[in-house]
Amino acid sequence: MEHHKAQFRSAADAFDLEKRDLAAFVIEAAADLNAIGDFWGGTSEGVTFFKGQGGASGYEAVAGQIIAGIQVLLDAHEEVADRLRLMTGNVEVADWDSVAAILSMLPPADPDQPIWGAG
Repeated sequence: MEHHKAQFRSAADAFDLEKRDLAAFVIEAAADLNAIGDFWGGTSEGVTFFKGQGGASGYEAVAGQIIAGIQVLLDAHEEVADRLRLMTGNVEVADWDSVAAILSMLPPADPDQPIWGAG
């Protein structure tokens, strides 16, 4: 198996950079939005926009969901970078002759059966 450690490390570094850039963009966008203040106003329409109506989420709830979703995305970038670096280390110490021997014992693939997830 051909393995290029520099490419894995470079990809990990790219995820780190993208995470930093995304976080900086979100912080700046949030600061710009917060600088506007309560842009929905104090009218009944503004309160409906902010709180929601008839069981539907308003700006307040959706903004919280967006913040949580962005944090998940930032965490995912960090996890991918960490795992790419870990994978590089694991490939360096793997006993590839043993892996090849194990794989040679597996039955041939069935093209009608999906490998990932449910069919």
